[in-house]
Amino acid sequence: MKELVCHIQAEYAGKPVTTMTLEMPTELLEQINRTAALEDTDAASIINCFVHQGLMNNKAAVKRLEFAEHARKVMKGQGINQDTIDEIFIKLGS
Repeated sequence: MKELVCHIQAEYAGKPVTTMTLEMPTELLEQINRTAALEDTDAASIINCFVHQGLMNNKAAVKRLEFAEHARKVMKGQGINQDTIDEIFIKLGS
């Protein structure tokens, strides 16, 4: 059985895509190309897979950041002074 470096979820199959230009260190792209060759796939698939894995691994952190941003907006909307909001988030370690 062939060991795979990256397993992408089929949840994106058939979904619309967007093309983008990405700058990255040459050495990193070479490593991606080597990995793609080992996986018998293309570099774009490897990049998509690694980005997906990274996002899934950081999902909780992203949710916390989204909540903090929402909380800031709510406090500001309630008329709480910006200095007070900043102090609250400093004490919370955000």
